[in-house]
Amino acid sequence: MRTILKYPRLNKEMMDSIKSLIDCIANNPGQKDSPELNELNRITGKSYTGIEFAEYWGWTDLNTLAEKALFPEPPFVQDLTRDEIEEIVAIIKSALTADDNKAEYYMELLHKSLPLPGVLKYIRLEEDEETITDNLLLRAR
Repeated sequence: MRTILKYPRLNKEMMDSIKSLIDCIANNPGQKDSPELNELNRITGKSYTGIEFAEYWGWTDLNTLAEKALFPEPPFVQDLTRDEIEEIVAIIKSALTADDNKAEYYMELLHKSLPLPGVLKYIRLEEDEETITDNLLLRAR
């Protein structure tokens, strides 16, 4: 697998800082220019508004949210090969049952890289990776 397609490593050293920032932001979600929000955006390279963290405990936990914030955005890869797509589909299928961010990361990578909405609807089919890849490529044309 090409380097650009490899699942990135999470900077675990930043987790405590990110969790602390998220907690501060969650307690004041309407504050748009808080120092904590600016620091989180600087560290992650993303553009959060603060509302994304409002009452997060109702839908996720702090560790998961911090990991998601720290994780880089998947790249746009214009020249994905058929073999690479098949390998990515296999990764997604196995990661869907593991309940981690890997499936989401690779689905977003396919979504950005293939001119095709709703990548997940093809992957959830109870088919083998080769058939799913064929369907993705056929629909993307």
